[in-house]
Amino acid sequence: MDVHEKQFEDLYSLFNPKHIAFIGASEKSTLGSMMYLPAFKDSKWANTFYPINPKYDKILDWKCFSSVLDVPYPIDTAYISLKTKFIPEALKECVLKKIKWVIVFASGFSETGDQEGTQLEKELLRLIKGSNTRLIGPNCLGPLNAELGMAFTFASQKGNHGGVSFMSQSGGHLTQLINVGSKRDIRFHYGISFGNQIDLNCVDFLKFYRYNPETKIIAIYLESSGSATGHQLFLELRKTAKVKPVILWKGGYTKDGSRAAFSHTGAIASDFRLWKSMTRQTGTVLVKDDEEFWSTIKTFELLFPNYLPKRRNVAIITPGGGASVNLTDLFASQNLKVPELTSETQSKIAKILPNINVNIKNPIDLGASGFILDIFTKCVNIVANDFNIDIVIVPLWPDHVYRHVFSRMIKIRDSLSKPFAFCLPNLADDKDLAKRFNSAKKLLHKKRVLYFLSLRDAAKSFSLLCNYTDFLKIQNFPTIN
Repeated sequence: MDVHEKQFEDLYSLFNPKHIAFIGASEKSTLGSMMYLPAFKDSKWANTFYPINPKYDKILDWKCFSSVLDVPYPIDTAYISLKTKFIPEALKECVLKKIKWVIVFASGFSETGDQEGTQLEKELLRLIKGSNTRLIGPNCLGPLNAELGMAFTFASQKGNHGGVSFMSQSGGHLTQLINVGSKRDIRFHYGISFGNQIDLNCVDFLKFYRYNPETKIIAIYLESSGSATGHQLFLELRKTAKVKPVILWKGGYTKDGSRAAFSHTGAIASDFRLWKSMTRQTGTVLVKDDEEFWSTIKTFELLFPNYLPKRRNVAIITPGGGASVNLTDLFASQNLKVPELTSETQSKIAKILPNINVNIKNPIDLGASGFILDIFTKCVNIVANDFNIDIVIVPLWPDHVYRHVFSRMIKIRDSLSKPFAFCLPNLADDKDLAKRFNSAKKLLHKKRVLYFLSLRDAAKSFSLLCNYTDFLKIQNFPTIN
């Protein structure tokens, strides 16, 4: 086992450092990484955080050191926030100090397309070769630990930490995911922004997340595999997806997007058909945009492994004929099925509803009676327990968006062993509706109830969940019947 393979076992310390150095710290700059320095004054690292800058004696009341070599303590992690021309010398001192992890914030490397940037990356790799130092980046934000609140990002993880760990070539997407997560109650454990990934790469972190017991769901944004080969990524995805869901957002899947990816992280153009083939063979869940990413992560977080659908049969319950047709088309277009309810279930519903302007087969059109809460909840409960139904979708009209409505529906959800989700009306169109939902949202998050902001997102997310469930059945996954 070479030194780099051995150090893989120590990746835990990247997310749980004891001593942190920040090279290039400055009180005068209000841009970029400097914005996050004050947060460390109130963190667990308040007394083990070491600003490095020969121009200062103190920064934010911390003693400031001229070099990492002057810090009289061992350092686990060093962040470098310098102009590119100064980075090699700073990295050389980190190697001498035997710092295990070095995160390089700066851009201006291979992603520029210039030979100078590419050569600079090679120089950084030469400096760490054969040493105990590993490099994250360049052009990145580094690690996140949601439990400890450690992250150099514009957004902060609020609320409870959980089992979603992610990696991203884009620092912006990492920041956006944390921001969206705090609003939609996606609960994270670890995260990493690794930019150009010239040393540590997606395969390294995929292995780590696979073995990490706190990580239940893995989410990835990639433009390339970086220093890992495509074959290495394929092998690791195949091992990981058998035991944990891996949700992959591949950036740059169009010709123009591929060009943008190169200028972003230096990602070399690759045929998206190869990525599709790789994800299909390995059981990886492939998404194409940010909303698909957020919605699919949330779906898997709340439903895996205890509420996986046995089949693709969906029940749609709504007080509107046109809406029921639209919903059926949306779900059927995503390879989901909207089967007829059993005759027993239809008979039970028929006793509750009038016999005109309704449909009791599936999709279930409750007509005007669907706006009467008692009738609505009784029908939902009956349909949810139908043998032919594996997934229950409840699209809500504005008249339903109240906390007391959700409370009654959640009791039904809690009695089921099958997936149950709400679809919300367009909150952006109605300020009062959005305000009502903000009150109810606290209850949904507390009870960990799945909801979608669009019907299309619901259909796509459940289709992907069914695809993954089918994959697990082939693998003889223990929780699949």
